[in-house]
Amino acid sequence: MANGNMQGVGMMAPEEMAMPKDENIFSQKVEGLSPESKNTLEQHLTPPLKKVIGELFGNEVASALQEMGPDQPTINVPVSIVAQAYPAQTIEESVTMMGQDLATKGKSDIPTPPQGGLGGEPMMDSPQTNVPPGPMPMGMV
Repeated sequence: MANGNMQGVGMMAPEEMAMPKDENIFSQKVEGLSPESKNTLEQHLTPPLKKVIGELFGNEVASALQEMGPDQPTINVPVSIVAQAYPAQTIEESVTMMGQDLATKGKSDIPTPPQGGLGGEPMMDSPQTNVPPGPMPMGMV
């Protein structure tokens, strides 16, 4: 390099250094994820989480993740709780058991709000009583 010929050595024109606008590097990275990583994103990348990621990393990242994940918020349950409620040889079996249990529950298993009596508003046609709450006095049995 003593002859002063330094053309092309470590020097690039600014237009060569800029990424092509059509190419989304983050989308390529998402596509290159392992199946396990993609499955994790599909399970946990909820709309609120995507919003936070967009705020942190920008619209390019948020748009690359837009089609992944559930379309509504989810409830996370620690696997230790699932394992206690559904004992099995592996956690995967416990999760499967929980899924099957939840799938068999119909709307009829969901309790309805009380219509009268304790915990609910009195029914319109119920008679008014003057019985105090609590245990009955000794001589009343």
